[in-house]
Amino acid sequence: MPTTPLNGADPQLQESSAQVRAVWSLLILVLVLVVLLVGAGLAYVTWRHPSLATPLEVAVVSVTLLVTAALALARR
Repeated sequence: MPTTPLNGADPQLQESSAQVRAVWSLLILVLVLVVLLVGAGLAYVTWRHPSLATPLEVAVVSVTLLVTAALALARR
């Protein structure tokens, strides 16, 4: 007769859930590192070529606005 855990959850389901959480944690970490790397690159380009500051700011604000609007529409 198989034993059941005290909380009634399937042990395989708990293991799978832990793996999914680990994968999501790694994906978020990689995303944060990529964003930091791109940000550092843009800061360097802006520092070396100040005339690019305005176009880069407009591009970053535009992408941020589009992502925010897409997330807002997705939540509706």
